[in-house]
Amino acid sequence: MNKIVLWFLTLSWASLTFYLTTIPNFHPSNDTFVSWLLSNGGHFFFFGVIAILIPVKKYYAISLTSLYGLAIEFIQRGIPGRSFGLSDWALDTLGAITFLFLLKKLQSKP
Repeated sequence: MNKIVLWFLTLSWASLTFYLTTIPNFHPSNDTFVSWLLSNGGHFFFFGVIAILIPVKKYYAISLTSLYGLAIEFIQRGIPGRSFGLSDWALDTLGAITFLFLLKKLQSKP
């Protein structure tokens, strides 16, 4: 796929991720478990997708995705109902690593 298209997709997905992670007082469900699952699964999924879209070497993709997640965590400190969370940042980074690992496995299958 064309690098320009990949960068466009990356920036679009990163923008959607930023929007969703900076909504003030966002609680997707009244059920505590469902809310926890959506929040943690969201971090893992959204940042995993960012990592596979970035058209750079995989270790750079992990680094950039992780830094983006960290930046969002710092921004969330100033948003009502949001807070800085190292566990969120860890999930962002773990999502990036996992998605890239799975992509490599899928691409190596005959």
